[in-house]
Amino acid sequence: MGKDRTWMALGLAAAALALWPATAAAAQNQRSDRTALTAYHSYLAGVTARLPDARTADAAFVSSISGRCPNALASLKQAPASSVNQTALFDFGEELGGDTGVVAYGPARAELAKMTASLRTLRWSSPQTAKIVNRYLTAQSRLFGLAPSDVCADAQALVASHAESIPAGTSHWLAKFKRAVSAQQSAGASFTAVLRKFETPADRGLAAADNKLFKRLAGSVEGLVKSSAGKLVHVLGL
Repeated sequence: MGKDRTWMALGLAAAALALWPATAAAAQNQRSDRTALTAYHSYLAGVTARLPDARTADAAFVSSISGRCPNALASLKQAPASSVNQTALFDFGEELGGDTGVVAYGPARAELAKMTASLRTLRWSSPQTAKIVNRYLTAQSRLFGLAPSDVCADAQALVASHAESIPAGTSHWLAKFKRAVSAQQSAGASFTAVLRKFETPADRGLAAADNKLFKRLAGSVEGLVKSSAGKLVHVLGL
C-alpha cells in the first residue's frame, strides 16, 4: 500500500512538472499579449490624435502640386472620349489617392516608433510568434516610409500621350505602393490573429476598444484621402 502511494505521488509530481512549461509559456504569452494590446491601443489613439496634422500635410502637398504644375491635365478635357485610355486615367487616379495616403501617414510615424519600441522587446514562447509581430512592424514601417510619386512628371507624361498610355512613372510607383499595401495587410492580419490567440477574458474589453478605434480611424483616413485626391484632380485641371 505504501509503495502504491509512493508511485502515485511520483506520478502526480511528474505530471505537474510536465504541465509547468506549458503553463509558464501560456502565462508569458498572455502577459505579452496584454502589453501588445495596450501598445496597439495607444498607437491607434495617437494616430487618431494626429489626424489634424495629416490633413495639414495633405493640404501642403496639394498646394505644392498647385504651385508646380497647375492645370497640367486641362488639355485632356478636349480629347475625344474614344481616344482616351480609361485604364490610364484610372491608374493615374489611383496614384493620386496613394500619394495623399502616404503623405497623410507622415505624422503617424512617431506613433509607430513608440509601438515598435514596446513590441520588439516582448517575449513569446514561440520564435514564430515573434516573427509574426516583427513582420507586421516592418511592413507597417515600409508603408509609412513610402515617398509620394512625381505627380507633375506623370501628369505631363499622360498629357504627352494624349491619355492613350499609362505613364511609366505611374506604373512603377503604383506597383511599389500596392506591394507595400499588400504586405502590410497580410502582416496586419497575422498580427491581429496573434492578439486574438492569446487574448484572455480580461482582455476582451481592450480588444473590443482596439477594434472600434481601428474602424473609426480607417474611416477617417479614407475620407481624408478621397477629399485630398479630389482636390488634386481639381488643381490639375480636371
